[in-house]
Amino acid sequence: MKRVKKSVWLTASVLIIAGNLYLTLKEDSKADRSQWLSEWKQSANDDVVETFQTTGVITPADEYPIYFDKNEGTFLRFLVEKGQKVGAGTPLFEYSSSRLEQEIEELKAEKTQTEKQIQLIDGQIAKLNSILDEIKKEANDETDDKKEKDSAAKVTVEKDIIDQETEKLKLQEEISKYDTLISQAESKKSNLVVRSEREGIVKTLNSRLDNPIITIRSPEAAVQGVFNEQQMNKVNEGLMIHASVDPLPVTFHGEISSIEKFPEQEPSVKRKSLYPFTAQLDKSTMEEAANQLLPGMKANVTVVTKEALQAVTVPASALIKDGKKSYVLVLNAKGQIEKRDIKKGLLVDGIQEIKSGLKPGEKVVAHPEELLTDHGGFVTPLDYTAVQKQQLQQMSKTERLKLLLMGILS
Repeated sequence: MKRVKKSVWLTASVLIIAGNLYLTLKEDSKADRSQWLSEWKQSANDDVVETFQTTGVITPADEYPIYFDKNEGTFLRFLVEKGQKVGAGTPLFEYSSSRLEQEIEELKAEKTQTEKQIQLIDGQIAKLNSILDEIKKEANDETDDKKEKDSAAKVTVEKDIIDQETEKLKLQEEISKYDTLISQAESKKSNLVVRSEREGIVKTLNSRLDNPIITIRSPEAAVQGVFNEQQMNKVNEGLMIHASVDPLPVTFHGEISSIEKFPEQEPSVKRKSLYPFTAQLDKSTMEEAANQLLPGMKANVTVVTKEALQAVTVPASALIKDGKKSYVLVLNAKGQIEKRDIKKGLLVDGIQEIKSGLKPGEKVVAHPEELLTDHGGFVTPLDYTAVQKQQLQQMSKTERLKLLLMGILS
């Protein structure tokens, strides 16, 4: 009896395995083929950044020229030294006040002379008024002929008085003009000291007084370098850059502020063209090493040409290409392989950005070319560490048999 039971079980097992193999391997079989998967990947949120490397040199971000104006006066002295830090309002150099003082003295002398002329006119007007009073007194006791002569004299005196008062008004206007000119000249004394409009560091002082007599470089730094012909096709103003300077432990960030469209040397078929660029470094990233970052230091520059921040990503090996379309094989919650249409984005170093069609955390087949088909169920290696003896003991015999058959028939 025992031999019969054993034979029955052995025959049934062989038939089940044979039938399973037949349905699996038959070309036109309609049975779902569960496939063995040993490797899969989970889509993630990650940064996909396309970059290239170049080199540059640290330079001041900008330079501000200070000019000496001969029309403002003669030069007196510098008020700063080379290498000195300056801020907005710092005195830089001073004009001599001798020319201005001479101008003020001349204006005051002319004003004094005009005031004396007014005093003389006042005296003349007083005499004319005295003569006019005498004529009026004598007119009461005189004959008609005498009165007629005095009347003519009175008119003449009155006319002289009016002329003198008119001249006095003109001179008073001259006094007002001199006061204005003197006030303006006095106010120019405050302009004798030329002050800085920006903060920075004094780069040069020209003692020969050739303009610019002072050059101030900004405290902000920049990177200058060159792009080759291939790199020029990838860049434009405004792109982000990262710069590192040995041995400083800081990475500086910034953006490209200018790109020359003409090569640094005359174009020639005998050499490659190189195009100068300048990248402004962000001041906030310089605070830690601002005193150590000096003009002339060499910098390793990373130029960010494209980026997708916190994008859904999968390994590029997970993609299936079919003409212009792209797919991934998703392992869904039902234990099925799902062919999913997706829209690609950036591809950098084997990491593919997925713009649409896939959510973060979904699992995809890592190497779809190794599968026999792109649909149906899937089987993965058993994780023995996840199987607990207590869980098996809590299962009924029927549940254990069901799981066993699922494993055999898959």
